[in-house]
Formats: sequence, C-alpha cells, structure tokens
Amino acid sequence: MTAMTEAIGLPAGTTAALAAQSSTTPAATVPVWSVVVLLVGLAVVIGWALYVRAVRVDRLHRQVLGSRATLEAQLVHRAEAAADLATTRALDPASSLLLAQAAREALDAEGPLVDDGLDTSTSLDGTPSSHPASGGAALPAPTTRSRALIESDLSRVLRTVVSESARCELSEDPLSKPALSRLDRACSRLVLARRFHNTHVSEAQALRSRLLVRVCHLAGRAPMPQTFDADDDTTPEVQPAHDDQAQSR
Repeated sequence: MTAMTEAIGLPAGTTAALAAQSSTTPAATVPVWSVVVLLVGLAVVIGWALYVRAVRVDRLHRQVLGSRATLEAQLVHRAEAAADLATTRALDPASSLLLAQAAREALDAEGPLVDDGLDTSTSLDGTPSSHPASGGAALPAPTTRSRALIESDLSRVLRTVVSESARCELSEDPLSKPALSRLDRACSRLVLARRFHNTHVSEAQALRSRLLVRVCHLAGRAPMPQTFDADDDTTPEVQPAHDDQAQSR
C-alpha cells in the first residue's frame, strides 16, 4: 500500500485514513425487521389460503346435509303418495296390498339415509341419539335393512303395480287420478333430489381427495360423504307382446 501511494504521489496520512475507514465500514446486510415482516406476511398468506379451503370443505359438507334432508323429505312424500294410491278402488286387491306394504315399510324405516356418519343425529356405531323433541329419550333403533334397499323395493313395486294398463284405469277413475298425479310428481322430484345430493357428494369427495386438504387435515374428523345409491326408476314395465295376444284370443 505504501509503495503504491508513493508511486501515485499520495501523502502517508491519507493512506492511514483510507485503511481505517475500510476496516470500520460494515458489510451490506438485510435488516432483521424486514425478514420478520416477510415471514409474518408469508405465514398470513398461507394461513388465509388454508382457512379459505377449510371453509369450502365445511360448506360442501353443509350442502350435502341440506340436500340429504331434501332427499329424505322427497322419499317420505313418495311413500305417502304410494300409500294413498294403494287405498284407491281402481287397483286390484293383490296390487293394493303389495303397494301398501312397500309404502308402509318405507314410511316406518328408521336410521340414517346414508350410513357414512356425516349426519351427527346418529352415532357412528349405529346407536340412535336422543332428539330434542323426544324429551331426551332415545330414538327408535334403525332397521336391519338399509334405506337404499327399502326404497329400491318400493320403486320395483311401483313399476310392477302401476303398469301401463293400470295407469290407464287409474287415469279414468276420477277418485284415483289425483293420487296418481301426486305420485308422479313425487317420483319426479325424488329423482332430482337424489341427483342433487349425489352431485354435492361428488364435489366434496373431489375436494377432500386433494393433497393439501389431506395433508393439512382441513376436513377435521368429519367422515367422507357417500352417495345415496338406490333404484328410483318408476317407469312402468312393458308387458310382453305374447301376453296381449293371449288375452285377445
């Protein structure tokens, strides 16, 4: 350094001042408070994103339960309409008895509509919980058969009993026609209600299957919603052509 300063003609005092200044100047560093602000902001953004996703999962669960309650009501309406139709005189006694039994079994069915544990009114072990309207008493025990099987049986009975020929006779009877119209409306609304319910369930399952939701446990301890798979087709069965030919003979 001294030889260089002498070569360029700088005084000796200037060289010492430059050396002291270079030794005391701190290196360029990022302030600590800026790092803290950055980390806090990143944590807030991540927390908000997780919160929004958790709220969406909870909202889908509520939509599933709401559509399930609507589906439950439509099932009751269909069973009541079928029971009313069974009391009409246009049906033969055997068909009336068969339809009345299937409708009564559907109305008397207890237990959850879908046994996935999402509905907190029934515990996961199948033990019925108390209901506020029952004064703390336990609800009736669920039936051994699933609700899907019971409702499917009612659909099959409706297809058999309310055939094309029986539908024509019911339509011509002024006392049976309102009951038939009510049954048709209930069956149509049931198909839509089950479709809406299963659509909400599919959306909830798709969201909960994502990696972020599963890793962060954003659904909590809520069970995975399940669809209601039952036969709701009540289209009258077409009778074979040879039966009509035999009747004509």
